[in-house]
Amino acid sequence: MSIMDIIIYTPVWVWPLFAFLVLSGITALRPRKARPARMLLLPVLFFVWGLYAIFLKLPGWPIALGVFVVGLALGFGVGWLLASRYPAATYDHEAKRILRPGTPLTLILIMIAFITKYVLSVVIATNPQLSAAIGFSVFYGITSGLISGAFWGIMALQLLQAFNYIGPGAHPPA
Repeated sequence: MSIMDIIIYTPVWVWPLFAFLVLSGITALRPRKARPARMLLLPVLFFVWGLYAIFLKLPGWPIALGVFVVGLALGFGVGWLLASRYPAATYDHEAKRILRPGTPLTLILIMIAFITKYVLSVVIATNPQLSAAIGFSVFYGITSGLISGAFWGIMALQLLQAFNYIGPGAHPPA
């Protein structure tokens, strides 16, 4: 199967999703104000996307789910630590918005996440028997968990900073 075949047979909904994700990442390069609920969008999207594929595309879903949870915890810590290297988020009481610092982190994570999920989906579509392999389930589960967890870690740190629960550069509680 050629690269052109892969692109042609990619479901149409993937391209608007990709455009939305890239636009979100580009927007994150500059400081911006966001509603606290809006900050949930990317973490929830990648969490649901990961679980969707685990339950519906992997026969070894119990194993994938187990390592997804491990990856989620590890990714949370990684996201938290990466976000702690940037200026703290603050809360604008008048606008009722969180001022998030500009960072390339979101765009980088989005690109890693999308490319990884796209490639793994192509592998499943072109080699369905591989999706039954334990090693593939482990790899899919851990990568999906790491990606989702990183977005949750970034958001959690910024929410806590914005509402003055912790200061800039803080590390996860022990």
